[in-house]
Amino acid sequence: MRIALQLTIALPLVVAAAAGVLVGAEITAEQREFFESKVRPLLAAKCYTCHSQQAKAVKGGLLLDSLSGLTKGGDSGPVVVAGEPQKSLLIAAIQYRDNEMPPDGKLAARQIATLVKWVEMGAPWPKETSPGLPSQAKQYNWQQLRREHWAWQPVRRPALPAVNDPQWVQNPIDFFILARLESAGMQPAIAADKRNLLRRAYLDLTGLPPTPGEMKAFSEDQRPDAYQRVIDNLLARPQYGERWGRHWLDVARYSDGLGGFGQPRLPHAYQYRDWTTRSFNRDLPYDQFIRLQIAGPTEPDSADAPATGFLALGPTYKSDGGDPDSKAQAQSETLDDRVDTFSRGFLGLTVSCARCHDHKFDPIPTIDYYALAGVFNNTRSAISPFAPADIVQQFQQSQQTIKQLDAAIKKLQADSTKGGRKPTPQETGQLQKLRDQSAEAKRTAPAKYPEIHTLVDSGSRDMPVALRGNLRKPGPIAPRHSLRILSETEPQPFTQGSGRRELAAATTRPDNPLTARVMVNRIWQHHLGRALVRTPS
Repeated sequence: MRIALQLTIALPLVVAAAAGVLVGAEITAEQREFFESKVRPLLAAKCYTCHSQQAKAVKGGLLLDSLSGLTKGGDSGPVVVAGEPQKSLLIAAIQYRDNEMPPDGKLAARQIATLVKWVEMGAPWPKETSPGLPSQAKQYNWQQLRREHWAWQPVRRPALPAVNDPQWVQNPIDFFILARLESAGMQPAIAADKRNLLRRAYLDLTGLPPTPGEMKAFSEDQRPDAYQRVIDNLLARPQYGERWGRHWLDVARYSDGLGGFGQPRLPHAYQYRDWTTRSFNRDLPYDQFIRLQIAGPTEPDSADAPATGFLALGPTYKSDGGDPDSKAQAQSETLDDRVDTFSRGFLGLTVSCARCHDHKFDPIPTIDYYALAGVFNNTRSAISPFAPADIVQQFQQSQQTIKQLDAAIKKLQADSTKGGRKPTPQETGQLQKLRDQSAEAKRTAPAKYPEIHTLVDSGSRDMPVALRGNLRKPGPIAPRHSLRILSETEPQPFTQGSGRRELAAATTRPDNPLTARVMVNRIWQHHLGRALVRTPS
């Protein structure tokens, strides 16, 4: 593939730095992501009314909106024992084993499970955290941010460094490798022999080793372009798309089913999987690959219609009850999955960390999170035909004919036996004729057309910022647009439908500083075993 381009808890308890609690300790990227995407939004939605710096009256002297508040604790002693939820008073309270918090209604099962898992992990809390509300992005000096960090600057071709042994160099990247080696007083490793070189190429591109015959043929091929010929051959094989398609399916969090979300099987998921494989095998340019997955094709009956499975196959959260809070929480979690999948997959950014507060490390204000979430809030997942309109129409007409015949049979049977009488010979003949017609219609009916999981537009409205991540507490309206840090000028609001097509265009714009870098980093990772930037998503 080418690179173009609310525990509303009146909790008279304390969460303090008890022995073993990982507050302030170094935490892993996975722990940080879990905290920011699952734990903090839950605490913000259910705890901050009584236990935050914005609370009208802090209950029990306990603050749960910052690291300092968590560390200091409140009036009654520690309630979290790191790694041991059964010994943690906080967990006992939310499970209604003690104190029954929150008092106005027990948390949903999945919310309790989230906090239990957090305590099992050691209750990790990032070092630098503070409560904060949406900033409207006013305090950011965007131009300075773009100047100070290479990631926000346009991709430019750098000058090649000088080296002492230019004869060793075979491509521009080699200049940088050799310059680094020479500066460290090191010599390049000995070039791989033909056997190892061939095995590396096969395993990298197809995941399979060469056959003995292929190994022998390459060993005996003395042409100067023998290796290039092997690479071209491997790139043309269907196994290449299968191998590299799997790498992308990991980014897309692909699954054939979502058992934890009431969907043990996604019967048409394979269509997106196969589309991904075909895209790699037909050398689909990367910018088109992105645009299709975000916005879908523009023409009807396109072979690229399964592409939006990238988003449509994600979980759709269900509320644990019909109450407004549960519905809002489910909607919030679903939107967060879409924002997270989009931003990590294409931009290598954890935009979901800005769901409740401005991002702590990247220049992503909360209002930008809801600018993106607003796009996906105007979409819905659907199952759509994956066949030309005339094929769909033929199937639907045949099914309508069968339905009408079966209804006629049922009516005639009822009419001819009404009052306990026997059917007349004429009615018997009519009934047999209808049965024959129904059997013939079923025999000749076309098979049902294939179907796909797709994302379709359902509106074009901007959404408000959810204060502290709670959709039931709307803040200022966030016009839909791309991330501010990725544009040299103020991003233009999206006005076309949901905004997906404009978002796709902004993501693949040639001067977008991240999109190509992120994919190159993934390619480097899968070829060399370690990405240039070790957190590729």
